[in-house]
Amino acid sequence: MQRYLPYFAIVLLLAFMAAGCYKHMVPDEEDFFSNNMNYNRNNFPVNLGRTNVYAYIFNADYSTQPLDFAIENVRHSDSTAAPELLENVDTKQWKEYYSGLETTVAQIEAKRTTVKRPVLDMRPHSGEIFFWNTDSARVKPGIYYFDVRVKNKGGEKVFKNMVLDVRRPRPYDPYEFDDITGLRKPLDQGGINHPDVSGVVDMLNLALIRDSINVYFRKTDVKGNTLTFKIFDKDSLPIPFSNFNLTRWDSLRYRSGAAGVDVAFGFNRRMSPDSTVLTYDVTSPFPILADVSGNSDKASIAFVYNRVSFGQRFNAAIGLSFAIYEPGDWEVIIKFKVNPKFQDD
Repeated sequence: MQRYLPYFAIVLLLAFMAAGCYKHMVPDEEDFFSNNMNYNRNNFPVNLGRTNVYAYIFNADYSTQPLDFAIENVRHSDSTAAPELLENVDTKQWKEYYSGLETTVAQIEAKRTTVKRPVLDMRPHSGEIFFWNTDSARVKPGIYYFDVRVKNKGGEKVFKNMVLDVRRPRPYDPYEFDDITGLRKPLDQGGINHPDVSGVVDMLNLALIRDSINVYFRKTDVKGNTLTFKIFDKDSLPIPFSNFNLTRWDSLRYRSGAAGVDVAFGFNRRMSPDSTVLTYDVTSPFPILADVSGNSDKASIAFVYNRVSFGQRFNAAIGLSFAIYEPGDWEVIIKFKVNPKFQDD
């Protein structure tokens, strides 16, 4: 058997060499580049004063990954160059995963970092479009155009005349003013905000509808990021939060669709001695994923109470769903046009 070992070794060596030669003879697989790739939109409305994100907007049509994306030929509506959209600004970006389980604003901020990026920006391998937080001193409201070049080793394609529709700031949602004209919307189209209402009655035990209560958002300072609630009756007298006897103040949570979890409504809750002023420390934006979620993530809160009426116990609630994009100290004012009834009958 031993005398055949050299022959086996020679055969194995020849087989290995043949396999190596065959490998070199096989042509390299080329990247596939589909001419049917497309964006699902070519018009991008954005608001100054906040981060705007357009994600999941590109269909690669099975083109070989990675694809390389680049913004080109950024211009005004009169075709002149718009270099202001390519200037770098400070942006807040995540360096750690946001879980929704954080217990302080500081814990959340520790997971973000400041990075310089162009105002009009794009993820280089996904085509997601960003318009980072800037103001009208840098970029004026109006229509701009840009092109997007997409390529891999198999080919390239330029998507021309993409529209960037830069609009006025919308510091919170729902916002009562038109972000193009700056004028207040018609009253029946959101010109005044109203809360959701359930089971609230007036002094005659008549049900109050949402239009009988107005909600106002007011920025009071820029020193911090806080959110303060106040409730007033029809005579502008404060209504104590102690009336909302079913509200679990220390365990209020809302559902974050972007994070997929229930998260705490603000931090470091404090209430004035007469219980007419309720304040939370909050993030900016609030909720923290309001901007990167495509403006879909909203915080919600409900002020809940019950009362006894002729031997029956009734639950009632006033609820809000909103987002605040502009940093600062904000007040949310809830104003009744008809006085609500909290007393038992």
